[in-house]
Amino acid sequence: MAHNIAEINGKSAMAYQGETPWHLLGQKSEFITSVQDFMAEAQLNWNVELLPMFYPRSINGLEPRPEQVPNRKAVVRSSDGVCLGTVGDSYQPLQNSEAFEVLQPAIDEFGVEIETAGALGKGERVWMLAKLPNTFEPVAGDAVGGYFLITTGHDGATPYVAKPTPIRVVCQNTLNMTQKDKAIVRLSHTRTGKAQLDMVAELIANLVASLEATNQSFASLAAKRMDKDEVVAFIRKTLGIPEEASLEKGVMARRVDAMVNLAFHGTGIDTDGQTTNAWNVYNSVTEYVDHQRLAEAKNVKAIMRAAESAVFGTNDLLKARALDLALTI
Repeated sequence: MAHNIAEINGKSAMAYQGETPWHLLGQKSEFITSVQDFMAEAQLNWNVELLPMFYPRSINGLEPRPEQVPNRKAVVRSSDGVCLGTVGDSYQPLQNSEAFEVLQPAIDEFGVEIETAGALGKGERVWMLAKLPNTFEPVAGDAVGGYFLITTGHDGATPYVAKPTPIRVVCQNTLNMTQKDKAIVRLSHTRTGKAQLDMVAELIANLVASLEATNQSFASLAAKRMDKDEVVAFIRKTLGIPEEASLEKGVMARRVDAMVNLAFHGTGIDTDGQTTNAWNVYNSVTEYVDHQRLAEAKNVKAIMRAAESAVFGTNDLLKARALDLALTI
């Protein structure tokens, strides 16, 4: 399954408002203002517990007896006994309700809406995406809505991450808002506590009031003209390609060409073919990562890796790097 949406309780572990997701899975859940109710729709209303692990050990040829694995525990979903990962003694489980309940004050006070929520794999990674009430247009007709994404996991490797994510509505790109004064929270499961989660709730409230600053930053990108040579140089730098490296052929050459083409002819972009602007160039990176990269994948596993990387992995960091570089132009 390229989407990698978990199946829990016999249902796809995803709920959404608005437009139907590309994979056509999940429960359409309109007008829900309770985090707990939305979690139930997304099949996320369960807890995990830490249980000891054992292995069969035979001594002197006798019947094997269970021996406890030292310093390791299994993270198990309490509702059905599914093991989601193995962890060390310092690991502190963070329940889904604890991870996502930080959104409730912003929903009650500022009109924030939950857009999507769900689980991947067997449920070892979960997310909730909330839509902020503010929208703006860096370029006329190119509406950007402010979103806030929370991801966490139960596999021992996925940290708790809360970050703002502006969305380019025209082409549904997810853009990481990583400005100089970026407010991103990343907590390991060895030090996640109520004080840190309270900080996330305060952060979300502040974002609602500060989205106008983001509008000004993006508008400045739209005002900066770039010719093709400048676009190529920007994309090479974003991808970490040295200036002296030759790109006559190969995977990286194709990716650079694809992003350059998107900067001039991408979704919702109208240019004279000679110059474009830094906003379009930035969006060429996100459109490639979030959409075209998936189309290039040759099999289901490759599609799944690309989709997950766009939210959880290397390609997520690539989008952040693209914005950081764009804002320095």
